[in-house]
Amino acid sequence: MPRWTFELAPNTLTKQEKGTIAKKVTELYIRRGVPSFFINVFFHENGENNFYSGGKCPPSAIFFHIDHAIRKLPDEEARKLFISEANDIVSPIFDPKGIKWESNIYEHPRYNWRINGMIPPVEHPEIMKEWITKDAPIPYEDA
Repeated sequence: MPRWTFELAPNTLTKQEKGTIAKKVTELYIRRGVPSFFINVFFHENGENNFYSGGKCPPSAIFFHIDHAIRKLPDEEARKLFISEANDIVSPIFDPKGIKWESNIYEHPRYNWRINGMIPPVEHPEIMKEWITKDAPIPYEDA
């Protein structure tokens, strides 16, 4: 599970911009060997008076968080690289529009994570390869 969740005011992003972000987020993880069906991107548009920043309803602001369970960023260098790559996905869309944006990364214990009730086979490379090839969770022993 990588899951990116964007909280934003209505009409801050177009359908095309959301699609571009989702595609680039997916590509970011596929390059790291993560099956595409593990990757989820949500855009929650919060109606008027339901999204505040600095005590005010901003015309264009976005807060997003990234949840990781598949693996943790192993060190400071990897963390900085990942943050840079995440920024490279969103800043070309957000910055020209003058959007104020903020992000955070949460790393969750992998043992709490399930797909279709199964423990994802992160520690079973052959099974993981099958999941990647079929782009779907396949039942396996000890799941």
